Amino acid sequence: MTCSSSIPPEEGSKIKFRSLWDETEDSSSPLLTAQTAPQERRKSYRQRYPDSLPTDVLEWLQLNKPKSYQELMDLRRALYARRTTGKYRIRLGGLTSLGEQKIRLTGPASAVLILSDRARHFLLRTLCRLRKSERWPPIRY
Repeated sequence: MTCSSSIPPEEGSKIKFRSLWDETEDSSSPLLTAQTAPQERRKSYRQRYPDSLPTDVLEWLQLNKPKSYQELMDLRRALYARRTTGKYRIRLGGLTSLGEQKIRLTGPASAVLILSDRARHFLLRTLCRLRKSERWPPIRY
């Protein structure tokens, strides 16, 4: 069974069907502009908020390095208890978009914004390595 049209095709005429792919030169179509736009990467925290506190924990530690075992213990207590101890001031901020607590840690020289528990634990591990390199006594409470 064949399907025939009631209008006979004329000699030399061809029927051309158009699709979205054929309209590459027409940029007025909203579908084409959305598909051809390059995907932008999500900006980092410093790019989104250029006037905010720095978030680099290692850079902060170089400027605010504990000079004695007592200062090291003050910094560790401040990070674990999330409250001010000795020279190191803790100020709790709001929550991040992932629901983690923001912490503003201020040392003798500068401040840093800790945005996650992973960053706080990284700082604590780095302090443990610092204790070993300085040959300070083991940590006992």
